[in-house]
Amino acid sequence: MKIYELLIKNRKSNVLTSSQLRCLSKIPTINITSGCIHNCIYCYAKGYSQYPGDGKVILFDNTADKLKQELARKRKKPQAVYFCPSCDPFQPVSEILDQTYNAMESLLRADIGVQFVTKAIVPANFIKLFVRYSNLVCAQVGLTCVDDDIRKIFEPGTASVSDKLLTLQNLIEVGVATGARADPLIYGVMDSDKSLIALFSAIIETGVTEVSINYLFLRPIIKESIKKNISDKKLLDKLLKSYAKGDKIPIGVKNSQGVALPKEIREKAFERIKNMASGFGLSIRICGCKNSDITTESCNLTRPMKIALFDFTRPRSCIS
Repeated sequence: MKIYELLIKNRKSNVLTSSQLRCLSKIPTINITSGCIHNCIYCYAKGYSQYPGDGKVILFDNTADKLKQELARKRKKPQAVYFCPSCDPFQPVSEILDQTYNAMESLLRADIGVQFVTKAIVPANFIKLFVRYSNLVCAQVGLTCVDDDIRKIFEPGTASVSDKLLTLQNLIEVGVATGARADPLIYGVMDSDKSLIALFSAIIETGVTEVSINYLFLRPIIKESIKKNISDKKLLDKLLKSYAKGDKIPIGVKNSQGVALPKEIREKAFERIKNMASGFGLSIRICGCKNSDITTESCNLTRPMKIALFDFTRPRSCIS
């Protein structure tokens, strides 16, 4: 794992914050850290003004206490809270995990839902917590391929493929509404028929029945990071060439936009992926935020807390 520097700071701003991203606009969000030890080379948070730089992680060690104070002042409690728009809540560092656990436990005890995406192992003490509040927890686990060599290129600090699959299975087994998240897929690298068949075969074995997908969304800071971190020139050229005639798409944050693969390529690819996934009994959801020119579909990054209304006679999965 990459060596990192953990900096401890006191949070002065509010813990619960809102997001202008459509997929995060319905519920408040929490960031446990600024920066992330996973160091995914495609992470959009690298472009944020508060990003501490690669190899550095700022932990706000008063987050859980400050959250309790904020909740006590609120007349109307939120239905759910999303962890974490700019980092991973389960980074394998004891101090970070302690803050995440205390914050999630406070919310669940207050009958407030917890929703998250992770590319890490969800530790046993969290699984034990989720057993007691499974109807309040919704999860997605990031898994774009089953090749650990490819995973290490794009997200070097994340959990191994086998650990991610085990995390999916563990969450499903304790009754947590759980889906897989294949985002971002790398065009021409992770989306061959062979790669997708291997991915979908592995996912369906965990009990998950839904996969949210999206292709890499290329912002300037991400392009810079990819150039810096991919040493294989052939792979780098192949990746960037795909975006030479890409479409600029707004994402709703202060007129921010990024470059997506050309519309025609995405439409054909998404249709092919959906057809392939259906053969495994998997439903596919496309990220409408980053594909607003072709769909308004939700990728279920967050979702309404109406789980009890659904029939979970099949293994539980993230359902809108």
